[in-house]
Amino acid sequence: MSTLVSNPRSRPHADTDPATDWAALGACVGKLQDFHSSDTAAKDLCADCPVRLRCLDQALREEGTTPPGYRSDIRGGLTPSERAALSGYQRPAAPTGGRITGDMEQAERLLREGLLSNEKVSDATGVGRHTVSQLRRDLGLPTHADLRGTTPAERLAHRTRPGPDDHLLWTGDEGTVVGGRRVKGVRLAFEVGHGRLPDGTVKRTCDVDNCVAWQHLTDRQLRDALAAPTPPAPAVPAPVEYLYDLWDANWDDGPAGNYEIRRHPITKKTPQRISFTFMGKASYVDRQHIEAHGEAYHRRLRCLLYLAPPELPTHPEPASLQTLRQAMADAHPDRGGTDTACMTAHTAYQEARRRAGV
Repeated sequence: MSTLVSNPRSRPHADTDPATDWAALGACVGKLQDFHSSDTAAKDLCADCPVRLRCLDQALREEGTTPPGYRSDIRGGLTPSERAALSGYQRPAAPTGGRITGDMEQAERLLREGLLSNEKVSDATGVGRHTVSQLRRDLGLPTHADLRGTTPAERLAHRTRPGPDDHLLWTGDEGTVVGGRRVKGVRLAFEVGHGRLPDGTVKRTCDVDNCVAWQHLTDRQLRDALAAPTPPAPAVPAPVEYLYDLWDANWDDGPAGNYEIRRHPITKKTPQRISFTFMGKASYVDRQHIEAHGEAYHRRLRCLLYLAPPELPTHPEPASLQTLRQAMADAHPDRGGTDTACMTAHTAYQEARRRAGV
């Protein structure tokens, strides 16, 4: 049987190219909560919908001649059973061979929900188990065992279709049955995408109706993590610049002292001065002079300051006692020396003997 809109003249503006975004003109856009509240509310919205025939045509093309059990929701103003009849599907007659007892309509509804086995549907409605089993087959519904064996990923693939950009659109009513439990499409998509059950309500981060792309879904844990304040980055201390000087740790030991390089933090720079601290006290030096020469003598501190760490002076090997004794003899006035030179050489010789413990 041909679909309702197979004749192009049955559609308005049939001679023009149909708009590719016709679904955005539907009366149900932005009113899905009202649409899913009841079949009556859905049909009321469809009654005045400007693209109702386009919607119905799309539904009939997608569903083909499948039984009502594989259809869902109101589409184009018609229920699954009405669309199935329109496509040529005939509802099975009541089983013969005996008087039918129990609530057949209730049995059909429970079978469509897919939560109960044939036995439990029979117990709940009073319809015989053989009749319930035959009704399930006539409606084209999978068995309860088949529903329990369906994986969440398989159910998600069966109930979704690609949308624009990176959206994934849920088709039919908002819930499905997975492993004997009824679950909403957004919760099923979250479970498959994130690999865990959602915590609390699942919400979309996009504004596309029926989108169940897991990247666009959040639960309580994800929302709390996004709302948590970002800890401030650790403060990186500003690099410290220094001035340097050479200090003789053994200043009283003569010219061959034990030199060390000391650092003095720079606290401020101006075009004329470089301020620094020396032994905990504030001081400054002429900036232009020290940057031009690399060093500057500080009169008050009585030291030479450097822009870069200076090289440590080399320490000459101490003279041997024999050498010092010879130098003392050479400096004697009888050999052409002077009294001052002789006394200096004698002092150096005696100091070396003292250090050597002689």
